[in-house]
Amino acid sequence: MVQHKAPLWRSQKVLSVMSISLLFMMILSACGNPQVQNQANTDKANLDKAIANAQSIGVPDSLLRPIIAQENKINGTNAPLALFSSQPTTNYYSNLTENYQTLTVQVKGLDDQTTQQLGTQASAALKSFSTILSQRQSQGFVEAGNFTNTLTQTQAEMNSAHQPGQYAKVSQRAAEATKALTLLGTANYDLMNFQNVVKSMKSSNLDTTAMDSQATSDIQLFRKATTPDDFNKIISQIDAQTRTANTVTTQAIPYVGQYKLGQFQASINSLKQYGGDASSYQKQYTTDKSLLDSGKFIDFSTQLTRDMDNIHLPLLTQEATYDVTKLMNDSKNWGNAHPYYDSYDNQTYTTAYDYWNCTVYDLQTALTTAQTADDYQTIIDSAKQQRILFTAETHDAVDSTPYNQVHQSDLDLMRQLGATSGKVLITSTYNGTLRVYDNGRLVRSILVVSGMPDKPTPPGFTQITNRQSPAVFKSFEQDKNSPFYYPATPIHYAMMYHVGEYYYHDSWWRAADDYGPGKQFPHYAPEAFNSGTHGCINMSLDETAWLWNFTNSADTEPVYSIVY
Repeated sequence: MVQHKAPLWRSQKVLSVMSISLLFMMILSACGNPQVQNQANTDKANLDKAIANAQSIGVPDSLLRPIIAQENKINGTNAPLALFSSQPTTNYYSNLTENYQTLTVQVKGLDDQTTQQLGTQASAALKSFSTILSQRQSQGFVEAGNFTNTLTQTQAEMNSAHQPGQYAKVSQRAAEATKALTLLGTANYDLMNFQNVVKSMKSSNLDTTAMDSQATSDIQLFRKATTPDDFNKIISQIDAQTRTANTVTTQAIPYVGQYKLGQFQASINSLKQYGGDASSYQKQYTTDKSLLDSGKFIDFSTQLTRDMDNIHLPLLTQEATYDVTKLMNDSKNWGNAHPYYDSYDNQTYTTAYDYWNCTVYDLQTALTTAQTADDYQTIIDSAKQQRILFTAETHDAVDSTPYNQVHQSDLDLMRQLGATSGKVLITSTYNGTLRVYDNGRLVRSILVVSGMPDKPTPPGFTQITNRQSPAVFKSFEQDKNSPFYYPATPIHYAMMYHVGEYYYHDSWWRAADDYGPGKQFPHYAPEAFNSGTHGCINMSLDETAWLWNFTNSADTEPVYSIVY
């Protein structure tokens, strides 16, 4: 029998089909579980979306950069090729899913963390802005009016902010305004110094026509300045003018020298007064005087200018330290000498804690970080204002005038702080009273309750910058076991008098007799945790409604607040 062999081409075809089938099976194995791969793709898309959202709301790129680098590293990997088994590939995509999800959680954590941090920074920046603005107002700088609208606008931005970028914008605007107001003090100091030089030239019968014109131009620029750049340009300009004036005065050094030496000696005496070591400066004074007496006028002028520059920062440092330390000691000593005995818990409490445990304590902290002349001058200005307020408290504490009549302390404060016209709210935390003045006339007296010893009400001269009706107050303390925690609370009327979330507002939960002297200390008030406030100034709903209408935001003039 003849056997027929299959054609060679048919065998090759069968082998090809088998190879293709085998290769197809290998490819399917290498792809892994399609559902797991799809989930990895979905999670990658979610991560990219979270990163894009974080960038859009203002999370800093520096924080996102490590996460983006990790994602790029993951994206650069490839699925393994495993024959006849899909498990390695499935595991690969499972790991991708886990990594993408972990990074997404980290991005969202950055969103929350950055929002909280930048929100806190914005609040602190606004507080600094409000504080230095009130100082400049109390010092009589009409230029402070250039910044009142900025404060109102920045506060409005703070109220509506809920994203990191929005809080960063508030911080930047507030910090720039604070810097400008700080430089305002420096520019004013330099301008006065220039004017004194010109004055000394006039006394020596020198022609000051050109410099008088320069001083007039400086003042005009000073009146309009609103940014740090504006003030820095003015400071540089005045510095150049002063150097020129000092050069010209060389012609009249025999006459002007004694005047300048007197200024140097006055600075030395002040340094001694504030407890500083002035011995090296006193020796230099003797050397400078010797140069003047021996007729070495150019050497004298150069050396005296250098010496007066050298003593400037040490003098400010010593003055700031002295003022803050003395105010801390005085407020503590007076508070200990005027204790409050609380019959509710049979405890005795030190008074004046609104100073030594609040504003003056903050100034002590500021001293530890101060570096420049501007830093120390700001502390000096703050301490002087706090001294005015503290002195008023000591006087009002012994004033027997009924709470609903004009108090001398109120009149003194309005005069000293330059708030004798317009609407002024004056609160005595010691006596638990708010007195409202309109153009110097008492129009309302309201019993209030202020901050407890551990949560003081900050004394200060500020203005109402933020009014809300209605509002919801939430506790900064989120630990429900903390004595300072309270649930979200609806408020009918809230008027912020101090940045840092300090408001005049209604406390509808308090009883009618829960206002007035001593209510900041422990007392029977179950709905108010038997204590004073967390720093705000509370009053009844009816009184707050009246105050809300009185401080109507339609007013073009600021409503001032004095808390002492």
